[in-house]
Amino acid sequence: MNFRVEITREAAREVERRYRTIADQSRPAAKRWQANLLKTIDSLKSNPERFPLAPESDWYGRDLREVYFGKRLHTYRVIFVIRDATVYILRVRHGSQDFLGTDDLPPLHLA
Repeated sequence: MNFRVEITREAAREVERRYRTIADQSRPAAKRWQANLLKTIDSLKSNPERFPLAPESDWYGRDLREVYFGKRLHTYRVIFVIRDATVYILRVRHGSQDFLGTDDLPPLHLA
């Protein structure tokens, strides 16, 4: 079964901010980063359940999952939920950032 993938506004804003930050140093590096991110997100169309639950899933009340991409100091977390046949990308965060708090994710009915 193929899933549809939707990126929430908050996740899209995070991606745009990170892209601009990287592009300030190197436009080619920003384009590579974006291509790798999109490749990772695209992989969620097939069997997104294969990725583990995120630590925040304990309090979120829904199977919140995560997939990492990047290497070493440049690792990012793509945090998502699956609802019916759609994968919703909720956040894209640098791997060094703290785990999300209750105010950092949309309510269940929006995800």
